[in-house]
Amino acid sequence: MKMENVGLLSMSSEQYHSNKEAVGHSGLVKLMRSPAHYQEYVANPPEPTPAMAFGTALHMAVLEPAEFSSVYSVFDESRLEGTLQSLDDYKSAAEALSIKVGKMKKDEIKDAIKVADVDSRFMFREDAIARLYGGKQILQPTAMLSIQSIQASISRHTGAARLLSTGLAEMSGFWMDSETGIPCKCRPDWLVMAGEMTTGIVDVKSCCDASAEGFARVIATMGYDLQAAYYQDGIKALTGRTLPFHFIAVEKDAPFATAVYKASDEMIEVGRAKYRGALQLLKWCRENDQWPAYQPSGVIEEIDLPRWAANFNLDD
Repeated sequence: MKMENVGLLSMSSEQYHSNKEAVGHSGLVKLMRSPAHYQEYVANPPEPTPAMAFGTALHMAVLEPAEFSSVYSVFDESRLEGTLQSLDDYKSAAEALSIKVGKMKKDEIKDAIKVADVDSRFMFREDAIARLYGGKQILQPTAMLSIQSIQASISRHTGAARLLSTGLAEMSGFWMDSETGIPCKCRPDWLVMAGEMTTGIVDVKSCCDASAEGFARVIATMGYDLQAAYYQDGIKALTGRTLPFHFIAVEKDAPFATAVYKASDEMIEVGRAKYRGALQLLKWCRENDQWPAYQPSGVIEEIDLPRWAANFNLDD
């Protein structure tokens, strides 16, 4: 894709992430740790963790519920009763089919069963799963229950429900930063629409503490201030308008409390300073093909305790 201010595009997550020339907010957060960490992040993207997979499912359930039902299915162990899974299962089936397993390995026994089982008396667990779920992504019942509870919590919050009533999910934006010439990209969870006009940006965040104090700590720790500023400025580059950025914060555990926050002007200013500094650093790294970690000059630094740990009375 030629990098220019191409507007907002509808594309898959895989297509969006395949464009490694453009930098997203997650990459900039990595860069702020060190250029070496950013380079590793781009060259070897991390495999999705269970928490990330849950977050992906949650976002689709909240923002694209119709698509969610066609992509995900809840796992039902009872429907797999009697299927073959363990080595003992294989041996029992082989015995019933008059197969002498001897020193055969598990895969060899499986192949022998498939040949001998002409009446389809036995079903392997993985084959049963493929047949039952038809390639859908599978969620455990506890995960599905949590997702449904979070959906209900968000729908009961009038502010969140209003923001999500009309809009577009997972649109992708690409633009060229005018100051550095760095190609940039963003993929807002949700763009609030009024008619054909985009009126707001929404990001859904699952968290442990959705209170104002607790979520403010999450924002600072995770670099969500940088994200808010980066998305706001990116959408402005694409639409010509500055839009408010809202967080829908929802707790991952019961009672799945939901809170909605608008990023303050002060937060946006701090986040903007962070991402602008990160873009300048990225420009330098690319121009010089250098990706240093913490101490590129090999200097030995003195280290002290953080402030919270230094408040200790030695006389106690």
